Amino acid sequence: MKRSKVAITKCLSYSSAEIYNAVKKVMDNSDVPDVMGKKVLLKPNILSDAPAEDCITTHPEIVRSAIKLFFERGAEEIYVGDSPGLHNSSFCGKNSGIYDVCLEEGAIWTDFSKDPVTTPIVGTNQSLPLASILKEDVIVISLSKFKTHQLMYTTGAVKNLFGLVPGLNKSSCHMSNPSRESFSRLIVGIHQTVKPAFCIMDAVIGMEGPGPANGDPKLVGLIMSSDNLFAMDSVQATIMGYKPTDIPILIEAKKQHLLPSEIDFPLLNAKDLVIENYRRIELRRRTNLLTSLIVPFFTRSFHKKEKHSEPAPQFNKEKCIHCARCINICPAKALTFNENKEVAADYNKCIRCYCCHEMCPADAITIGNRK
Repeated sequence: MKRSKVAITKCLSYSSAEIYNAVKKVMDNSDVPDVMGKKVLLKPNILSDAPAEDCITTHPEIVRSAIKLFFERGAEEIYVGDSPGLHNSSFCGKNSGIYDVCLEEGAIWTDFSKDPVTTPIVGTNQSLPLASILKEDVIVISLSKFKTHQLMYTTGAVKNLFGLVPGLNKSSCHMSNPSRESFSRLIVGIHQTVKPAFCIMDAVIGMEGPGPANGDPKLVGLIMSSDNLFAMDSVQATIMGYKPTDIPILIEAKKQHLLPSEIDFPLLNAKDLVIENYRRIELRRRTNLLTSLIVPFFTRSFHKKEKHSEPAPQFNKEKCIHCARCINICPAKALTFNENKEVAADYNKCIRCYCCHEMCPADAITIGNRK
């Protein structure tokens, strides 16, 4: 894979002027696609429609600046959209502030759940419903958030594209791709199907600890952009203190020769920005040849034990608000309410995808003891 460029600049607040200047600076130092007279789709991360101060979503000021700057570069129309795991008919990114930014700046909010188009995913044997706006020959721009991720260790520019799969259709993806390796192939396949042209990452205030929804805000103080989403995610991993080869999506990208051989830094260099005390997700050992190919021939019980070697989600009944989001999102149907209206988990069914953890609005789920 050819060399790629990632532009990084300091940005310490979400004031409109500071964000605009920072986003403009990184775009001016990146290989931005030609959008003159074309349609652009901005895809922010709206994991759940939480207020901007929770640092779960891409900040609305990042979206505002992207809209302004792509209009200034001649875009004919700009669409904005996302689809969280539990997407109801009224979802429009209102609580996050992104919907209002669209109205104020002349962009068009698009509902990904309306008439999705079943599309073969490159490099897999799967077809998935994808947002119908992709039929409009749009230039796709990922507006991601600098965050940890309980399953994939980081979530960034590439993983952000998973939101193009509407609502609960994402849950079945976890059932059919239960390991980090297979799920990474799917995410890379979505990237290769959609062919995004550019990305901007909101790393002003990121998230550390048990992300992508229940971690803690962390001042990172950066805005970043690139025309290569894998390069961007490599840089994010480096700044967090991971090796890019720790990250499953980047491992898969390297296998497919999609990871750039070198990254150029026209502004700040990622190696000078590493945050040593960043609270990262603990790395779990990968399945090796012995456990995946040889041992199962001799003992099925070992294989079953290996399947459940990942830490299981734990449920705090004092914090639980009984919203049932975890139950509704669980692709394995491993969660129910018991007679005391407490969440009960069947850990034999649980596939350790941690969708429940992502969706919990009360921080009532932790990834805890092994079962």
